[in-house]
Amino acid sequence: MNKLVQMVYISRANIPKTSQSDEIGPEISKILRKSRTNNRAKNIVGALYFGNGYFFQCLEGEESVLMSLYETLKKDVRHKDLKIISLKPVSSRSFGNWEMKYLPAEQDVQKLLRSFGMSNFDPYQFDDTKTEKMLNFLLTGSDLDLKEKTEEACSCTAWKLTALALAILLSAEIAWRFLIG
Repeated sequence: MNKLVQMVYISRANIPKTSQSDEIGPEISKILRKSRTNNRAKNIVGALYFGNGYFFQCLEGEESVLMSLYETLKKDVRHKDLKIISLKPVSSRSFGNWEMKYLPAEQDVQKLLRSFGMSNFDPYQFDDTKTEKMLNFLLTGSDLDLKEKTEEACSCTAWKLTALALAILLSAEIAWRFLIG
């Protein structure tokens, strides 16, 4: 049997930027959905943080499976300059049943970065201590529920469309009254 390991890798993102820094973009959403499905099938757990154009990801699973996944990621055009910054054996999975936990908590990361004396998220500048503190943040932070976020976005869009339709109807009503009267 293969040994259980924890792998932390970083990369520079090669994806379109969203309009707001705290907004989950469509590419990140696709990555998360696909990862959650694939990781479940491969018995991989982990967490992802994306910020300032960088990915910071921790994965746990059988070593051969993770190394195979890493080789696949190196070919993924959405990543550049992949680098494993930690690879170590573990006795149990830290992330439990999280196929892919995602933390969009930019303000919390900014606090952590300030404690490092850094102003911008750049995991290529992390030493072992900073990497461990970032891992602890991933372990203790709250996950983004994509289903909830999607429903929230749909609800918001529906509300905006309803408001726009009402505005058009009111404008038409006012114009009609002006013309006839």
